[in-house]
Amino acid sequence: MRALLLFGIVAALVVAGAARAENRLAFVVGNDAYRSVAQLQKAVNDARAVSRSLQQLGFKVTLGENLAWRDYVEKFSIFENSIQPGDTAFLFYSGHGVEIDGANYLIPVDAPKVAPEQQSLLKDVSISTDNLIQRLKARGTRTQIVVLDACRENPFRQASGRSVGGARGLAGANLPGGVFMIYSAGVGEIALDRLSDSDGNPNSVFTRSFLPLLENPDNSLIAVAKQTRAAVKSLASSIGQTQSPAYYDEIDGEIFLARGSTPSSLLPPPVPPTPTVPATPPTIRSDLPPPQPQPSPNRDFIFPDSDRIRLTRDMLSGLSATQLRIARNEIYARRGRYFKDPMLAQYFSRFTWYRPYTWDVPLNAVEQANVALIASMER
Repeated sequence: MRALLLFGIVAALVVAGAARAENRLAFVVGNDAYRSVAQLQKAVNDARAVSRSLQQLGFKVTLGENLAWRDYVEKFSIFENSIQPGDTAFLFYSGHGVEIDGANYLIPVDAPKVAPEQQSLLKDVSISTDNLIQRLKARGTRTQIVVLDACRENPFRQASGRSVGGARGLAGANLPGGVFMIYSAGVGEIALDRLSDSDGNPNSVFTRSFLPLLENPDNSLIAVAKQTRAAVKSLASSIGQTQSPAYYDEIDGEIFLARGSTPSSLLPPPVPPTPTVPATPPTIRSDLPPPQPQPSPNRDFIFPDSDRIRLTRDMLSGLSATQLRIARNEIYARRGRYFKDPMLAQYFSRFTWYRPYTWDVPLNAVEQANVALIASMER
């Protein structure tokens, strides 16, 4: 009896430990509203978009916008204390950053305009990326993913060309084990906020390229980094600029964030469940009257998994033209797209998950394929 009791306790501890190891937490910051240096336009939008994506990937997200130094330190301290051994931590920062003496520092919105001889002052009022990583490492994180969209022109550069730290970009990374880092540009390069003054995309060139790839279940972190680099290089070259995101990998094996949090290059890809269409598809009137909301979020969708699972013609064959239209547009709605069509806007606005924020939303590879397939069957 005593042996069975001991076995039960050990088994419970093993299960609890495994459950703890699956926890995912993210600290996401976007800084636009700088008080003493050049303001930015896309950083807060980037942070919000990243937060939404990470929440879909199972992360508990702490979001900070336009953080002063004290706000940043206090918010990160709370986040740090929530980390337990075995957790996966994701750090994202969009805003100004500089390299000083080979180390990288993130600039809070209340940082003063400093002269070249005040380099030590800037260190004291900024956030060291090395310090953030080491603090989380000390908490026992199994995996850290650090994404820095901070490779912009040094905001402290003077007309004479002198500056505090490097003139542009961030320094290369020297990381401890278990850390994966990606920069929005290569060492010494500047990251583009936008392609032109008429560029209406709410996100930076890096973030708009990065997020759809991160959400693709077929992509490992390394694949995300490489494909993001290719996409950003192509966009930058279209306006005669050079931007080539760099990444640094100190993780054994591969991680597929859109599948799960276990790093291993040996695990075979999981077989996704095949979605089924009800024998009688949901009835939707052509004038799209607002029916009563269903208690389950999955019942709010014709295809609740169309962001993760490829649809087939057989799954779509029983739907009416109106239902096909809804199925196609719910892919965009899930991403937060506004609709000019008042019927679509009325239909999706009755759901609590629909939170529109932009006209142009990024789609992952699965979503793009599903939109194309549904559109082909609407003709």
